[in-house]
Amino acid sequence: MNKALNDLLVVSLEQAVAAPYCSRLFAEGGARVIKLERPEGDFARAYDSVVHRESAYFVWLNAGKESVSVDLRREEDCELLRSMLARADVFIENLKPGSLSRLGFGYDQVREINPRAVMCSISGYGTNNDYTNMKAYDALIQAETGLCSVTGSPGQPAKVGASICDIATGLTAYGEILKALYARERSNTGEYVECSLFGTLAEWMAVPLAYYEYGGKLLQGTGMDHSMLAPYGAFEAADGAVFIVIQNQREWQRLCCEVLASPSLVEDPRYRTNSDRVAHVGALREAIEEVFRQFTREQLFSKLDAAQIAFGNINDVSDLGQHPALKRKEVSVSGKPVSLVARGTDNSTSPVAVPTLDQHGDRLRAEFI
Repeated sequence: MNKALNDLLVVSLEQAVAAPYCSRLFAEGGARVIKLERPEGDFARAYDSVVHRESAYFVWLNAGKESVSVDLRREEDCELLRSMLARADVFIENLKPGSLSRLGFGYDQVREINPRAVMCSISGYGTNNDYTNMKAYDALIQAETGLCSVTGSPGQPAKVGASICDIATGLTAYGEILKALYARERSNTGEYVECSLFGTLAEWMAVPLAYYEYGGKLLQGTGMDHSMLAPYGAFEAADGAVFIVIQNQREWQRLCCEVLASPSLVEDPRYRTNSDRVAHVGALREAIEEVFRQFTREQLFSKLDAAQIAFGNINDVSDLGQHPALKRKEVSVSGKPVSLVARGTDNSTSPVAVPTLDQHGDRLRAEFI
């Protein structure tokens, strides 16, 4: 199949999640992705063994790549990398800051090898600051940026249950590299791109920080509720919870009149504006649940749908696997099929294989040396 990135060669000296997620997006787009692994392999290979004895993380992140094991303390492997970089469009790395420069593969050296190459370094805290050499993993960055403080129940900080920081950074890096490739079409010259886990997630925390610095309000976790919108969250019906989201006055009026059959709530001074509703969220919950408990979830879904109110279920992971909106794709692990979640824009139809360590080493060495 002809894909948008078919003509790109991506070389990625990667491990864990953020950089592999970025390079996987290139592979999905049709690029040829060569994954350089340490002699013992990307340590994500050993996270678990739940998918045909392979790590769920590794299977998710690495299908469609070519794997070669390298030890950059050996000159022959350095020569292999130099040869690959001479042809590469993109070079991605997420080693400890400064490591590649000491090995002779900082951006200045890469630019000498291939002036058209776009190089992207992914780090924990960026370069040239007091935290540059700190170890940085997803949960640590969630804690350091304050994300944990606005997640979970009040007074009980919690991390997000998915690798949100790594994924966000990998996606950000992908976008920045694509911008650099677009600029190269005009300049015929590559450039250096830096992305950090902390910088990416800190930007995602811009609204809570603005609330504190300009509004004097230190937001904290609200469970399934929202700290700035109401009603917003899980409300009990006769047979379980229904999740609803109200984002504007028109929706609030429809909820009151068409679902709750309580038009008087619209003009109640406690609930007149969104700010009023947030300030009286406890009383608001009681008023809504007094009505909701008279109906089953199915009955409420029908009413909410008719009133064009946003609603949904509070699913667990097993529910996700059966969700009507879920898209899937198939990859191959040791010759065995594995069904994975497909992104909404991923239209792959043919299964691609997850590489074993150094699976393509001999062929790649023959090709590039």
